[in-house]
Amino acid sequence: SVVLGWTGTHSTIGYLHEILPALQSLEKKFSITVRVISNKNPGLPLSSYEYIPWKKATEVIDLIAFDIGIMPLADDEWAKGKCGFKALQYMALGIPCIASAVGANIDIIQNNSTGILCRSESEWRSNLEKLIVDSAWRKSLGVNARAFVAANYSVVSNSSNFLSLTKL
Repeated sequence: SVVLGWTGTHSTIGYLHEILPALQSLEKKFSITVRVISNKNPGLPLSSYEYIPWKKATEVIDLIAFDIGIMPLADDEWAKGKCGFKALQYMALGIPCIASAVGANIDIIQNNSTGILCRSESEWRSNLEKLIVDSAWRKSLGVNARAFVAANYSVVSNSSNFLSLTKL
């Protein structure tokens, strides 16, 4: 079974409803698990649904079990102001990320290279289907994503920025 994973707090669980029809369609067609890691169980109406309570001590171990990391967002002012942390988490762990083409996600994810950006429920469905059936593409996206985060968001890649701030 391919694990489609989402992590976040109860305050952002509502974004999963943006892609619920796509997930319901995919679970009828493929052997998937939709795994949610959160501080509250949203009880999604999916037969493939699995909930894991968020714990600091097991967060990375729980995330690494994802085959695909999902980050749906609504296209509204609140979501446009979000920083893309969830996408960066997935990418840093080499997990291929599929996200809504909203806000910082557009800057963080290079579409079809370091992840996938979706603008509609039908794009979510078709892109998730491609990722589910093509494990080589999942691996390639994950490797590219990990390298991108290491080059652009790691401590090492930002050390000169940090050091320049201390010289003020």
